[in-house]
Amino acid sequence: MSRLSLVILLLFLAGCAGIVEKTKSAGKSLESGIIDMMSTSEEDESAPPRELAEIVEEVSLTPVWQQKASEGKGSKYLKLEMVVSDGKLFVADLKGKVLAIDQMTGELIWEVKTELPISGGLEVGYEHVFFGTTDADVVALKLNDGDTAWTSQVSSEVLSTPRFSDGLLVVRSVDGAVNTLDAANGEERWSYIRDVPALSLRGTSSPVVKSGGVICGYANGKLVVLRLKDGLQIWETSVAVARGRGALSRMVDVDSDPLAGERYIYAATFNGGVVAVDVRSGQIVWRRSEMSSYKKMIADWVSIYVVDVNNHLWSADQNDGSINWLQDSLEHRQLTPLTQAGDYLLTADYEGYLHVINSTDGALVGRLRVSDVAISTAPIIDDGLIYVQDIEGVITALRMDTLSVTEE
Repeated sequence: MSRLSLVILLLFLAGCAGIVEKTKSAGKSLESGIIDMMSTSEEDESAPPRELAEIVEEVSLTPVWQQKASEGKGSKYLKLEMVVSDGKLFVADLKGKVLAIDQMTGELIWEVKTELPISGGLEVGYEHVFFGTTDADVVALKLNDGDTAWTSQVSSEVLSTPRFSDGLLVVRSVDGAVNTLDAANGEERWSYIRDVPALSLRGTSSPVVKSGGVICGYANGKLVVLRLKDGLQIWETSVAVARGRGALSRMVDVDSDPLAGERYIYAATFNGGVVAVDVRSGQIVWRRSEMSSYKKMIADWVSIYVVDVNNHLWSADQNDGSINWLQDSLEHRQLTPLTQAGDYLLTADYEGYLHVINSTDGALVGRLRVSDVAISTAPIIDDGLIYVQDIEGVITALRMDTLSVTEE
């Protein structure tokens, strides 16, 4: 290569680096191949979704109301979560609409067209509903009428759900920064900055606030705990180490929200499995390498529940990581994260089916097709009703009842 060609190449690469550094746009990120894998589009033909088999039903699912509330989030990998507060169901879509719906009847209470590219939320607190955008805005709307209370700017696009605690709003942005804002007026209290790898999964884990600490997982396999009141780092630990030669095999994103218990913090990574970390010291207590995941985990008093990268469902003991059961009948069906419903677990899939799993043994015990299109957001439960939203914005409220055992 001539010296002139080399100089031109270096200038071109420097210009590209500058563009990558400055952009806040989701469309200019480096991980488009990973986005395809995580979206609600059709699965790769090499890994076809498993066909549904007959099940023995223990529960019935009955629709109570259904409402086309918004445009949904389409096939984009956005963490747009419904949230319930004071009898209202709050919903947002990718076109910037935010709605409040009566959770018992499905009737519209108010609707606001913000015309903002909403990409992370929703969260409720301090009489506000909060969300973040791909333009790096954090917005608070008033709960009672949807009027804008305040808007604040952070360092880059927000692809996770802001978290409210003790009058503060903790916001994680895609560049790795954590900004903590005053929930009353949006003023910044403190910020925590760190680098992230150039290539990572599309999205970030949402911060978790527990006992005065802020827990964050990063794309380099690090788990960090900060002090809520001032951002002081309490500890940092590596929960996964990049291995292998290919870019995909070396990705160790902590893209699942950390799960905070009383003794341990549980973190799931894309290629490094699930680990339990001592909440005080940051030391790893146990690891299950076969349970790699980028979806939010849940727990009850004794077990944690995980949807892995192949859409296998796992139950593991919280104390030692021993496996209670594995359910693989929904393999590659692009499942939502799990939701706890008493003694049962709920998840939905790419064909619009809502599935019920017995949390004791992992058996599939209920199923209902509630939509003709994919459901990619975890169901939520409040006041005896289950709420499910498909990617086109249709919300279905359902009631779940245990079937009585009849003698033959």
